[in-house]
Amino acid sequence: MVVDTTYYDILGVPPTATELEIKKAYRKLAITTHPDKNPGDETAHARFQAIGEAYQVLSNEELRKQYDKYGKDQAVPGGGFEDPAAFFSMIFGGDAFGDYIGEISLMKDLTATMDITMQQTEEDELAESTEEKLKIHEDGTAQGPASEKSGVSSGTSTPRRYLGQQAIMDKPDEEARMEAAGVTQEEKELRKKEKKKGGLTKEQQDRLAAYEQERRKAREERVETLSRKLIDRISVWTETDKSPEVTHAFEEKIRLEVENLRMESFGLEILHAIGATYLQKATSFLKSQKFLGISGFFSRLKDKGMLAKETWTTISTAIDAQMTMEEMAKLEEKGGADWTDEKKAEYEKKVTGKILAAAWRGSKFEIQSVLRDVCDKVLGDKSIKLEKRIERAHALVIIGTIFQNAERDPDEEGDYMAFEQLMYEAAAKKTKDDKKKKKEDRKSKHNPSPSAHGTPAS
Repeated sequence: MVVDTTYYDILGVPPTATELEIKKAYRKLAITTHPDKNPGDETAHARFQAIGEAYQVLSNEELRKQYDKYGKDQAVPGGGFEDPAAFFSMIFGGDAFGDYIGEISLMKDLTATMDITMQQTEEDELAESTEEKLKIHEDGTAQGPASEKSGVSSGTSTPRRYLGQQAIMDKPDEEARMEAAGVTQEEKELRKKEKKKGGLTKEQQDRLAAYEQERRKAREERVETLSRKLIDRISVWTETDKSPEVTHAFEEKIRLEVENLRMESFGLEILHAIGATYLQKATSFLKSQKFLGISGFFSRLKDKGMLAKETWTTISTAIDAQMTMEEMAKLEEKGGADWTDEKKAEYEKKVTGKILAAAWRGSKFEIQSVLRDVCDKVLGDKSIKLEKRIERAHALVIIGTIFQNAERDPDEEGDYMAFEQLMYEAAAKKTKDDKKKKKEDRKSKHNPSPSAHGTPAS
């Protein structure tokens, strides 16, 4: 018996609802009630927050038991409720895909790298400010004697040396350290020249090298962990007689996982990315065992071509997002009657979608890169008999095929998380704009302007 049905009522599900039904209900409501989807509706934020809280309780098995038995007051998460926006924005699968892909490190790596490289830029700006203050101080002291001759001092003016003292206090840490170490002016100039050559100071280069080493170690550990988990996952098939009954049970187990995983944010896209990688690596390995490895060679060549294509798509998507952001910044700066609140909101939505597209492309690139290494480790371990590695490859083909064929049910079509929807809308808009531009280009070629043939004589 459930003592309180408030959370179930908010999500529009019965108290007997399954975990999957609760997830589906939250997914649909999160889209329709998201504040971005309801501009001008003052109640949207409160409704969105209520839906987020209901889902946080009902999606947690222990909290749900507490809620069913004692009500809302006894079903509060240990650290309190997460901000619904932060909870909602667990993009790219959240923790659900952890055993398959690990933790995506793209944003963490970018942030850490920017922190290191941007530090010197901030120090340079501070140094310029220091020089300006010192210059003001020098100009002031140079004019001092002249002003004393032309008029009597009031005796109440602020001491001129204050600006110079402030400027010295504002000096960057690096310059202060050099002065404390007794570095000469010539050595300072030499260090500045070296910095300009490489764009980074030696300290920054050392920090970047240290972070890169740390990142490489973390990736190796990630590949090692995911390899062990993948071997454990496929062992329920590889360590059996692989009879039709066992194979069917293995396939059903994978399909059941897909049912849950496809409901995650970007779940379908991640499933397809994993499936494609498993299939590429497994089929390439199996082909390399035939025809003296010739088929395997061509498979690897094809894989390299696909990798080059993915790299280009990732870069071009990031450039497209950057150009859209710059375009919006120019329009914002220009302002005017055309730059209405509606136009601004439209551009903000467009920019968000393109940033998400770039982030997804980068994340997909990382996921597939890591999984290629995982598959190589699982299939290329020479300490394992070849027959067993061939069985592992067949297991990867089974999983990869099911993952790649994953799709939404007809009644779920178009039922994306808000972030996915923003990305797809931005992509659709870009395709439409590209087609329009091509059409206009073709039209201008077929109908050149009169000026192209010369202005007729009057």
